[in-house]
Amino acid sequence: MKSFYDFIYPIQEEEKKTRIIMLGGPGSGKSTYTAYLVSHFNIPHVYPGGMLRKEVEKDSEIGRQVKNIISKGEFVPNSIVLDLIKDRLAQPDAQRGYVLDGWPRYMEQVRDMEQSGIEYDHAVFLDVSKEEIMRRLLARGRADDTVDIINNRIALYKKETGPVIEYLKSKPGFFSVEAEGKEPEDVAREIIFEIENVPRKW
Repeated sequence: MKSFYDFIYPIQEEEKKTRIIMLGGPGSGKSTYTAYLVSHFNIPHVYPGGMLRKEVEKDSEIGRQVKNIISKGEFVPNSIVLDLIKDRLAQPDAQRGYVLDGWPRYMEQVRDMEQSGIEYDHAVFLDVSKEEIMRRLLARGRADDTVDIINNRIALYKKETGPVIEYLKSKPGFFSVEAEGKEPEDVAREIIFEIENVPRKW
């Protein structure tokens, strides 16, 4: 007959996992705060955009497919992105957790995530006003960071990712952090505090 400890130990093992989805618009600081989380929890940063670029640089079979698709001005199919993510999450260093940065970006990817059994414990939304996003992106001084282009990026983000945020709000583990008007270290501390103190889904 199983003892109490036989039941509680598997739960404790599950409790050690820290699987995070990082959500936020352009200029919200996703990469900045992901770096804090990766360092604090010692978990990998899973960034599909970077993974696709790496495959192109390696000139792998997937990389050649991606390069060909992009050269035609087309979007990389969700199936390719999903396969890369699943392979990455199967690696040993991702078994304790991970930070998914920039994915899922729209509802079709949310469905991919759920149908593939990709789980998360926390969905972190970096809440930044449109005015602050505009200020941050214009301050970078890049040639492609004009007011019109930034407005278009914000509009596209709201159209594509807005429904994802609304959907995840209704799920356990979602929380929002005001990510402006404070030092990055203070925002990062707030996020870490929430993650370490929010009750898990079980």
